Amino acid sequence: MKTINCLTKVKMIAVLIGIILTACHQNHSGIFDITNYGALADGQSINTKAIQDAIDAAYRNGGGKVVIPAGTFVSGTLILKDKVNLHVSLGATLLGSPNLEDYIEMSWGHNCDRQPWHLIYADSVANIAITGEGIIDGNGKCFWEEYEKDEQGNMIVPRWIKAKKHKISPLIDINNSSNITVKDVTVKTGGGWNIHLFNSSIAKIKGVRIINNIYSPNSDGIDLTGCSDVRVSDCFIKTCDDAIVVKTVANSNVSERISVSNCIMETLCVGIKLGAGESYKDMRDINFSNCVCNGSSRFFGLYSKNGAVIENVVVNNLTGNTNAKLVYNRPIQLMVEKNANGIVGGIRNVIISNVAAHTDGRVLMTCDPDGFMEDIYFRDVILTYPRIEDPAAMIDGAGSNQFPRVSEFKEAGAARAAFVAENLNNLVIDNLKINWPQEFVPESWQHKERIENGTKRIHKANYSNPRETEFFALWAKNVKGGYIDASLVQASNAKMKKFNLINSTLRIK
Repeated sequence: MKTINCLTKVKMIAVLIGIILTACHQNHSGIFDITNYGALADGQSINTKAIQDAIDAAYRNGGGKVVIPAGTFVSGTLILKDKVNLHVSLGATLLGSPNLEDYIEMSWGHNCDRQPWHLIYADSVANIAITGEGIIDGNGKCFWEEYEKDEQGNMIVPRWIKAKKHKISPLIDINNSSNITVKDVTVKTGGGWNIHLFNSSIAKIKGVRIINNIYSPNSDGIDLTGCSDVRVSDCFIKTCDDAIVVKTVANSNVSERISVSNCIMETLCVGIKLGAGESYKDMRDINFSNCVCNGSSRFFGLYSKNGAVIENVVVNNLTGNTNAKLVYNRPIQLMVEKNANGIVGGIRNVIISNVAAHTDGRVLMTCDPDGFMEDIYFRDVILTYPRIEDPAAMIDGAGSNQFPRVSEFKEAGAARAAFVAENLNNLVIDNLKINWPQEFVPESWQHKERIENGTKRIHKANYSNPRETEFFALWAKNVKGGYIDASLVQASNAKMKKFNLINSTLRIK
């Protein structure tokens, strides 16, 4: 009996010692400096294990801030965990390794844009954050093909940069998670997509700067796939592909309750976009406000191409220009298209108001006859034309998957008008003003060459005349219901009628 008591006491003492030792090793401040785990700021050493050890320690501690101090720390894949804030301090750079073998290959299905390698990854976690005023640099150029260069070794522009078969994309990939914050960091040179949230909810992306080469491949700024209750605000994004895009795929949730505000963007693709090829599930209750788009091919695009219903979308206070070195620039586009399996969706309940745009292109709206596009409202829109591009002159051969199929919509694709609409119900254009070109094309709009999405064609424009053609204010075919306020509108040539209406019942005010 005495032996048992002694053993019991020994066990109790051992447990007590263990508790004391554990308490001594706990970080009561909640701060986990990666240099305390062996990370080296020499710009060469691979610090993946040291940084991950700090993340794991914070997680075991019940949460905490993992601090990357000033200096350049090279790393492969880092996996965020519950209640961990990865804080990139001012003066710090988290630099992605140039070697693919330093990244974890995730096992889920992927495509050329969403690949299985990432710098920062999270899955099925909550209360995570990426903060700080430092830099997360994807080192993306290591995963691109060589630039096309001239005899002096300078990159030939405009030219798309091509990606290698395998790349780090998305750079930051957060899946199936909630209560997410990405705040104040600068994200540079992603190999492809930069920040991606998938099937996640209650997220805030604020004050983030995303800076990429303007010709970099598939370099979306922020992608929200199947997400809900997301706020994006106060961001600056310069990139080649879509700046901010909401989408759905076959295995995602719907996308709903998303707000984007106070962002400035420059992109050769779409500033703010919903859908396109990734539009399998519905998207609804989405607001965009107080945004500026500079040099974009399109300010705003809404695309249902794989059966999605996109509805209840409000766009307010949008300004900028489509001064991109491309052809077929269009400030706003809405498109419903049937996919290869015959599935088609629709767009409805869209309000676009307070828009001021400098453009050489058209507001373009086309709908497959088997789908629907209805209750589309434009209010207080001013379009100013430094030049008018003639879309009909190059419509044959147009191949972009975000341009109407020429085989089905050649009339609309070539239509010479500021607003082009085909197969809509209830279209309202209220208080439209169009400022047509003056005597010459501003020098800033005179690009030596222009490239084309979906083809390798290079276009050389003649800028001696600011009007390659004349435009109606509106070309409409099969538009039923609604009205256009024409009191401030003229065609580009005073001798032309304002509107070209084909089988349409729009009222003219």
